[in-house]
Amino acid sequence: MNLPTTNDDPFVFEIDQTSAFPLTSPSLSGRLGLCTATRALQGMQKEAIIRYGYNGPLWRIICDEGPWLNGTDLAPFPLGFFNAGLVASYLSEYREHARQRGVVINGLEVMVDTRYRMEGSLLKGTMQGSALPVQATFIVQAEASEDVIRELAWLAVATSPADAFLREAHPSIFDLVTNDEPVLFADDTGINTGTGIEIQSQDELDALFDQARPIITATGQEDILHKLEGVIHLGGEELGTVKSSSDVGLSDNQKRELHVRGVGEIRADGMKSIQVACFSPVGSVFRVLSDDSVAWGGTGRAPSGLAYLSAGLSFCFMTQLGRYAQVAKQRLNSYQIVQHTSFDLPWTLNAEPAPSTASSTATKVYLCTEEETKNTLKMLKMGEQTCYLHAAGRAALKTHILVQKV
Repeated sequence: MNLPTTNDDPFVFEIDQTSAFPLTSPSLSGRLGLCTATRALQGMQKEAIIRYGYNGPLWRIICDEGPWLNGTDLAPFPLGFFNAGLVASYLSEYREHARQRGVVINGLEVMVDTRYRMEGSLLKGTMQGSALPVQATFIVQAEASEDVIRELAWLAVATSPADAFLREAHPSIFDLVTNDEPVLFADDTGINTGTGIEIQSQDELDALFDQARPIITATGQEDILHKLEGVIHLGGEELGTVKSSSDVGLSDNQKRELHVRGVGEIRADGMKSIQVACFSPVGSVFRVLSDDSVAWGGTGRAPSGLAYLSAGLSFCFMTQLGRYAQVAKQRLNSYQIVQHTSFDLPWTLNAEPAPSTASSTATKVYLCTEEETKNTLKMLKMGEQTCYLHAAGRAALKTHILVQKV
């Protein structure tokens, strides 16, 4: 695949649907479904197409990795997109609860710290990724008491569909297609199967990406994704001092912890502006814009929080799958996935606010490889086992909430 930098398309753009685009999300009564198709490009770069809702908008998003995985650092890494999705969701929920309560917000910033661990040996099959509880800090300037401001923060987290992915334990579901042939899983894999995803071949997926073209917009429109140069502080702190040597993430044995931070605010034009970086080991700072869809009260000018969250989940699994194949020297020529995620609709559509829920992630994996079936199953198993975000889905993580009134 060619690098995304070989054309003039922005790294994030809305796809033109003037002609019918054959990628649909699951149709779910009373819930929002997202479909994410993702393929590997050169090196550690990947691209995803996200369908938001059954007939909703389509977004194309580019992902890269930092030096710790031999990436080119052109675009955010998977955990950065996931973090940005959480920030955007908390911002939306807080603003809506404040509006419903008649609380005037003069300033709102949300800082999200996510931490992950990796330990074990890839080649021995003992390496395991894990996620730690999220810390969400709400910094609020509002015409309300501290008790009300704290209550709004609690409600924002409780009704956030993005946070529901964290606080509920829901094992992932996988299907595998190797060289366009469905693979039957051995009973000892321990992997749940039965995604119901209908796309059968890599050619079908490649055709989707080849068809994706941006909507023509006015000249000079602001880029949705932008790398910030020379930024050394994020959230009032200097970026961590721990630097990762090149390609450390590609070593067989691991015992390390990652700290990712995202800081976001709602601008005067209603757009959410989020800065995200790997805090430790030190990474570049990227700014991404987010907006709610029209159906959720936004204007749809940028991907929603759930779109970023779903993209990050697909990117993280793809990174771990490719990393295992590289370290284990598996003959993997190309790889793609189609992923379904689903969440509750906004609580504002219901009579009373209630905690949001999320469903198990369903992923169909497409491999073009010269390996035997037992090796392709091992690739899938190790990809899932070392994926930080599928680990978050397996756990039940309670978000820690901090509130500062300014």
